[in-house]
Amino acid sequence: MADLVTVYQARPNEVARIVGLLESRHLHPVVGDAPDRMTSYREQTHLIRIAVPAVERDMAVGILAETEQRDAARLSHLVNFTNRAVLFVIVVLGFVAVVGFLDAEGRWFALTWIVLCLIVALALIRWAWARKPHN
Repeated sequence: MADLVTVYQARPNEVARIVGLLESRHLHPVVGDAPDRMTSYREQTHLIRIAVPAVERDMAVGILAETEQRDAARLSHLVNFTNRAVLFVIVVLGFVAVVGFLDAEGRWFALTWIVLCLIVALALIRWAWARKPHN
């Protein structure tokens, strides 16, 4: 058999997808490690080598790069939305912290939390109604 070249290192739960992708393009991937023999601790951190014959290396690397670019493009919208949501939460919690720090009696702090909880509750109800199927 030809010399094998490692083209990808995957977590155990991704091995089947990567091998299937390479096999669907008529390549001959070989899994370097046995993912079933991992303990639960090692399973989360261990990377499994996926190799192909040396003559198929360039094609396999191209296919994997194309797949990663497609995945990154699909996830970019979600990452941008998540970044905006986290920034919004940080700003709101910063405002609540400043109100709590400046309010000696705690009335404004409690009122701020009540208003914030009401706004979040209304937003969640509106979001749930928007997702409800209309018959």
